[in-house]
Amino acid sequence: MDIRPRRGLASLLIAVGIGTVSAQTVEQALDEQQDMQQTLSESQARVDELDNQTLDLLAEYRSELRRLEDLNGYNRNLQEMLDSQAAEQLRIEQDLTELEAIRRDLVPLLLEMQRVISEFVRLDLPFLPDERAARVAALDDLLKRADVDMAEKYRRLIEAYIIEAEYGQTLEAYEGLIELDGQQLTVDFLRLGRTALYYLTLDRQQVGIWDFENERWHRLPDEFTESVTQAIRMARQQAPPDLVRLPLPTPGGQP
Repeated sequence: MDIRPRRGLASLLIAVGIGTVSAQTVEQALDEQQDMQQTLSESQARVDELDNQTLDLLAEYRSELRRLEDLNGYNRNLQEMLDSQAAEQLRIEQDLTELEAIRRDLVPLLLEMQRVISEFVRLDLPFLPDERAARVAALDDLLKRADVDMAEKYRRLIEAYIIEAEYGQTLEAYEGLIELDGQQLTVDFLRLGRTALYYLTLDRQQVGIWDFENERWHRLPDEFTESVTQAIRMARQQAPPDLVRLPLPTPGGQP
């Protein structure tokens, strides 16, 4: 039997089968390659997304680090301020303690200053008696007031001492009342510092000086009337400064 035609048919069938298998394999390979490329593309997109997220997180991390540094700096500064305030509070408390001690010592001092100036005015030349007595009385009332602090009381006392001290360096003339021979007269007074106190009647008929020793007025000779009159005019700036001859009190009480 001749089998050659069959062998040819079989070869043809095998060739066709191989061709079919090869086509399927190529197509499958292409599909797999396309799937792989799609997977790679998706993976790359995911990697890019993760990379962007990482960059964002890194930027946020650095920003938080800067905020942390700023916050730490602020906390350090705040702590320094708190330490400074605590030290200042301690200093103030110490000052208040010292101030209270000074206050306890200051009260007797103020009272003694008041007593001294009151006694000084009483024993001094009897010039501006109403004004000076009123000042002393006001100081006495001030020291008794609880609504006035120690600083103000001390300031007012020092102010009174300064006023009294200035009296010893000035020449002053003023008008006032005097009792002479049982009569109260209006006269011109002349104060020569704290050295001497004179009076001159308004009619220029009588002139006198305060007698320290006997605490009374002593009449001066008429020859001093012109000198005292000229000195009064100079004190009131009604005449230019000039030399005048004035009697002065002596330890014995007479000029």
